Amino acid sequence: MSKKEQSEVLEIISSGADSAYGILHDADPKLISRFNRVDASIVKLLSDVKVHFPDAIYYTASGGFNLMLGEPHNADGDNQSELIACGGKASISDGDF
Repeated sequence: MSKKEQSEVLEIISSGADSAYGILHDADPKLISRFNRVDASIVKLLSDVKVHFPDAIYYTASGGFNLMLGEPHNADGDNQSELIACGGKASISDGDF
């Protein structure tokens, strides 16, 4: 199994030889199905939480992954971090393309 640095992955994609999905699949097809299982699981978890707390959301703050029982900020923009019910170990980058 060879490791591919980001620069190598970008080079392969920009050459048109493959896509990020294809490169991941070639490395280990099980990783895609594992990702899909985790994704389905967190979707289901939030749905189950919303039965009790309809305003619940997942929130990433500075890479952290949190389950909140409501919005992270009120209408005035004030922090509502007291609504964090669970904080995970996963580090998730946040941003916009």
